[in-house]
Amino acid sequence: MRYFITGFSAIVFLVIATAGFRGSITRNRPIEIFPDMDRQARVRPQAPNLFDEIYGSNDGRGSRLNVSGTIARGVPFSDTSINTGKKDDSNDWVEVNPLKVTKATLERGRERYDIFCAPCHGKAGDGNGITSQYSLVAADLHQMKLVQIEDGYIFDVLKNGYNLTTNSVGIVSYRMPAYDSKMSNEDLWHVVSYIRALQFSQLGKLEEVEDGHEELEKIVESQ
Repeated sequence: MRYFITGFSAIVFLVIATAGFRGSITRNRPIEIFPDMDRQARVRPQAPNLFDEIYGSNDGRGSRLNVSGTIARGVPFSDTSINTGKKDDSNDWVEVNPLKVTKATLERGRERYDIFCAPCHGKAGDGNGITSQYSLVAADLHQMKLVQIEDGYIFDVLKNGYNLTTNSVGIVSYRMPAYDSKMSNEDLWHVVSYIRALQFSQLGKLEEVEDGHEELEKIVESQ
């Protein structure tokens, strides 16, 4: 017990002594508890930088700049219709999905839709997702204005969200959130295709499908 009291008293003294000098002006060097952390040795290369020797940059950088003419992975190559949903050099929406629609892309679109869209819009796209039980109303994707709207518009809403609002303290919220950080552009287009398949299941006729209607029929009937 005696050692505990002695040790505890020493700790209290050190804390008070240290805290008591906070903010004081002094010419003395500060106490360095871990001098090896305060005065770390400079990191030097273990061998000459062959990149600098070959290409002559010799700028001492540890990380290299992007190679001229290249882009980082995940960054759109350009503002084309696949990346924006709009026609090249125009503000008009793309009428039809620029990607080829196949059974595989529809299956991928259904998978992404079930994860990100069905909780609000429902498995059938009728707006009766699980969130409707909590008074969170989502759009019925079968309403005529959404059936007739361009594919590029739907892509843009999926990517950038809809009905953006900012409250009094500057917090940004969406009635429908943006999914550009959760799905690639290709997956967003696949979701657009699947939404069209859902709409077709309610309003279209299988005879109107030129190719692959058997595959589409199986997907529609599984809903």
